[in-house]
Amino acid sequence: MAAAVASGVRRCLAAWAALALFVASDRLAAQAQEAVRGRVLDAETGAPVAGAAVFIQNTTLTATTRADGGFGIVSPANGTFTLVVVASGFRVAERELQAGQSGELRIALERRLFDVPELTVTANRSTARPGEAPVSVAVMSADELGNRDAVTLDEALPFAQGVIFNSGQMDIRGATGIARGVGSRVLMLLDGHRVLSGVGASIDFSGLPVMDVDQIEIVKGPHSTLWGTNALGGVVNVITKRPPPEPETIVRGYVGLFDTPARHSFTDESLSREGIALQHSRRLGDVGTTVYLAREESDGFRQNGALERWRVRLKTVFPAESSNPWEIFVNWTRRDEEEFFTWLSADRPLEVDPAELGDWIRADDVVFGVTATPYVTPTQRVQLRPHIYHARNQNHFHDNRDFHRSTRVGTDVQWSLFPNASHSLTIGGEGAWTGVSSNFLDPTPEVTDLAVFAQDEITFSDRVRGSVGLRLDYHEASSAMTDVVLNPKLGVVFEASERLSLRGSLSRGYRAPSVSEQFTRTTQFGFRVVPNLEMRGESAWAREVGATVSLSDRVWFDAGLFWSDYTDLIEPTPAPDQFFTFQFRNVAEAMVRGVDAGLRIGVIPNRLDLKTNYTFLDSRDNRTGGALPYRSRHNFTATASGWEGAVAIDFRHRSRVEQVLAFPLDERNAITLVDLRAGTEILGTRVQAKIENLFQTTYVDVQERSPGPTRSFRLTVTPRF
Repeated sequence: MAAAVASGVRRCLAAWAALALFVASDRLAAQAQEAVRGRVLDAETGAPVAGAAVFIQNTTLTATTRADGGFGIVSPANGTFTLVVVASGFRVAERELQAGQSGELRIALERRLFDVPELTVTANRSTARPGEAPVSVAVMSADELGNRDAVTLDEALPFAQGVIFNSGQMDIRGATGIARGVGSRVLMLLDGHRVLSGVGASIDFSGLPVMDVDQIEIVKGPHSTLWGTNALGGVVNVITKRPPPEPETIVRGYVGLFDTPARHSFTDESLSREGIALQHSRRLGDVGTTVYLAREESDGFRQNGALERWRVRLKTVFPAESSNPWEIFVNWTRRDEEEFFTWLSADRPLEVDPAELGDWIRADDVVFGVTATPYVTPTQRVQLRPHIYHARNQNHFHDNRDFHRSTRVGTDVQWSLFPNASHSLTIGGEGAWTGVSSNFLDPTPEVTDLAVFAQDEITFSDRVRGSVGLRLDYHEASSAMTDVVLNPKLGVVFEASERLSLRGSLSRGYRAPSVSEQFTRTTQFGFRVVPNLEMRGESAWAREVGATVSLSDRVWFDAGLFWSDYTDLIEPTPAPDQFFTFQFRNVAEAMVRGVDAGLRIGVIPNRLDLKTNYTFLDSRDNRTGGALPYRSRHNFTATASGWEGAVAIDFRHRSRVEQVLAFPLDERNAITLVDLRAGTEILGTRVQAKIENLFQTTYVDVQERSPGPTRSFRLTVTPRF
């Protein structure tokens, strides 16, 4: 046995050595080619621009500028090529170059008055400008995230174009209602890795990083052709920064108070929240590492709303200066959270039934992911993204002690090819296995997901590009039905001018039922939930036409008209002939159509910016002829910010929800909220103050008998060393 093990280890080491030699020889071969070198500078001040993305169109060649603005990128072997430079807050720069051209380039970037989407890696699974994709893309930059002083990402994402939140659950363009945190129709990615929980297939925003986010990309509409199940409403990819060249330490501490209206007060004690986070980044040789540790606790704004949370994150990148580095990350989160399900009464909306006092949940999540790039040439790149997601949940409720453990092990393989200037091919596959143990799943399943996909981005002319793709998904959960689904996609982009881009697409999306939706049998807060082993996955055909236009250097506008027809839509519904019993079931057919628009105006350069988003939804459940539950027809957000984000007012409005599920006779009203924030820099320390729900609006947070947050005050201090 020992000899067999030793032999196996030797074979494994030999394989890794061969792979390392192959990668090294490939990198040396690439370095032997002629390189394009240059510096990227701010055209206004002459200061270097660090962290700018540099890439050559129609190739796999990419680079990132150093602290001095310098970069080096391999040149194509012959002919002319287009060098593109993209940096947040600046206009895109393009240079037509000749292979073999010598000398250092000097590229001066012109500042924009406001941030607009400039670069995405999610829409096409490769580096591209949003105008080159036939789908709608919204991008939230690190600067905007920092200015919004978000503790978790769900505090900032409601201000992204096309994004709506329903009682804490993320929705894009009306694809999602409320399902108590199970079965997300938005696929959440972290650096390209799927980070949905194994049992609920839901998003845990508390486990996502905030301090080292580079940008957040939101691809709207069904995008299952490239990303598979759960991408029914859209895909959100949280992209983190590389560790900087110089050692950096960031400390972020905050304290806050909830201001409870006197008429709803339930305690004589003050309700507060506080948190402290420490992040350190450095490079050791050619390896860059970022370590993050945070602890937060909150009394909550309502009874039985306390929270205690620990977060740890480790990210390693090597070689640190490579354009295609290998990346490894580990995220660990522990959350102890008291549960507020529904209010005691309309007159006492911040209190719970006395029997529910002390109900709480403990949740532990560990996510491990690797992005490996074993093969890169100017025309080909192979990437592998293996991951492990382990989750544990334990209820400590007065009426149940439900628990579940799940482990999802999977990988994503992607082969990108650029055979010529007219085609960009993406071919790949995914595979994952999920094992579950639980006391409330009947029966306890194992889940297997497999897929293959391909997409061709076609350049017809300088102004017209097309996209065609196809994906085959296989989903199997033990004791339940098996799904085999084809998801095609067609799209076209027409750049009418430098300021106007038109797009159109037809695509099919798919979402497999989550384990919780299909197998849950439990009682919680007086409501019974029973399994549905005959449930199928849900799908949608979606059409979109849209336009992006820069009316001037001060005005940017984007709009998309969309229409999605859903088949077998999964919604929680009362179980047939059973009182106070619910079951997830397939709705035969449903429709959601509308318009999603965003406007950015530089009203006074460097003094006043205005950002607005509007989403109109028209939804219909074809069984009943009524609207789908928890959708508002009118959804509007606006942010007026001054002095580059030093002072800002945030405004949110959504019209009355037309349809609900549990308590249809409850009064429902429109929701209008205003937040105020300010920030400044003092001796290298950022100081921010924020007031949420400035006018102390009392409202139901979309879900019946669930109050929205009261007014709160928060002070955040962030020194850097």
